[in-house]
Amino acid sequence: MSAEGNFEDILRRYEQYISSNQKGYFDVEELEQIADYYLWKGRTKESSKAVELGLTMHPGSSALLLKRAKIYSAMGNYEKALQILNQSAETSDIETIMLKGEVLISLNRYAEADNLFSTILQTKDSDFDAICLDIAYIYLSAQAFERSLKYLHEGIKYNPNNIDILFELAFCYEQTAQFDKCIETHNRIIDLRPYSGETWFNLGQVYFILGNYEKAVEAYDYATIINEKDSGAWLQKSHALFQLERYKIAIENYRVYLEMTEYKANAMVYIAECYEKMEDFDKALLTYQEALNLDESNIEALTGIAICYLEKEEYNKSLDYSTKALKITPESSELWVYIAEAYVNLNENDKAIEAYESSLALDPNQTDTLVALANIHFELEEYNLALESYLKAYEINQETENIHLFLAIIYFKLNDMDQSLIFLEEAIKLIPNATDMFFEICPEAIHQFENFLNKKK
Repeated sequence: MSAEGNFEDILRRYEQYISSNQKGYFDVEELEQIADYYLWKGRTKESSKAVELGLTMHPGSSALLLKRAKIYSAMGNYEKALQILNQSAETSDIETIMLKGEVLISLNRYAEADNLFSTILQTKDSDFDAICLDIAYIYLSAQAFERSLKYLHEGIKYNPNNIDILFELAFCYEQTAQFDKCIETHNRIIDLRPYSGETWFNLGQVYFILGNYEKAVEAYDYATIINEKDSGAWLQKSHALFQLERYKIAIENYRVYLEMTEYKANAMVYIAECYEKMEDFDKALLTYQEALNLDESNIEALTGIAICYLEKEEYNKSLDYSTKALKITPESSELWVYIAEAYVNLNENDKAIEAYESSLALDPNQTDTLVALANIHFELEEYNLALESYLKAYEINQETENIHLFLAIIYFKLNDMDQSLIFLEEAIKLIPNATDMFFEICPEAIHQFENFLNKKK
């Protein structure tokens, strides 16, 4: 009988014993298997019951006491688990040390766990690298990446070709932003397994994070050659091509991805965005509409259509789609901006102001929106309101485009010559034709600022 068949027989006998209260006997190993089975299934109560029965039949069994501690740990009762482990006679057993270390980490007692695990590092068993990997997994589950790296380094030093350790090393390097080491480790894996599509994909992801889209495309290429059905690699390759502004090739790759994915509406949106970037707004509109036909509540498609109609100067149509999208995502500050832009172009300033203010209520830190709102107030000669918005933009980011010039102009309009000169001087440092722009809007300032300008010359 196979081991699996044998366990099924053990489990059947055990469940009959529990349900009928018949007499029976199970050895320690059998009860360990039963407890592990229930624990794996997430049935901690049944697992605990099996252990308690085992301790009745085999009092003081260190193996069953260890299992009891494991169950307490699985239930989140780490103090009780630790109490049992501290009383265990098998304190030098590797399984006990591993579980105790895991419990200590769960209790945020990292120094004690490190000291405990260091006793393992003093031995060099034949499976030393596997033990180091197991310790690293414990730290990984607690997102203690630097500590995990310590044991991964020990393991790879012992066995430089351990692929599992190399994978976890690469992951930890990525999580700790050690990208050069991450790339180097992926390349080590590729040297050992050049046809590992997963590794080529992961390498592409690192290059994508770094903004090295050329290298990312190259890595994703290998991933798709190794596995033509790797939809994730096709998608990421398309995204990288999009970032490189190779929109036509990106569309071709997105269409390959489209054939593989069940999320076809999203794929159509990606293709439409490429057409939009190419300023082929008619094709973009058709493709966004295809996405909407598949998913009528697709926000990206509705927003994309609104933007395309803005670009085509069909402002009422843009408003229709922005409004539809806003009903689905009322918390979108971006949609309020598109609505405002449409109203600006329709010369409906009051509605534009209201839309900009709605956007800023959702996200007050939009410098471009603050400047756009200020510009409307300026055109309406509402200079105090314009100043308020310009100053907010300046406070958020003093590098906001032309903000010093805007402030110089608005202060002049408010007859605050000192402040106007201060900001004009800053604008001149940053904008080559700042003086010309200033006097074009404020021609009456030429005589008042003549001495200042002569001094600058």
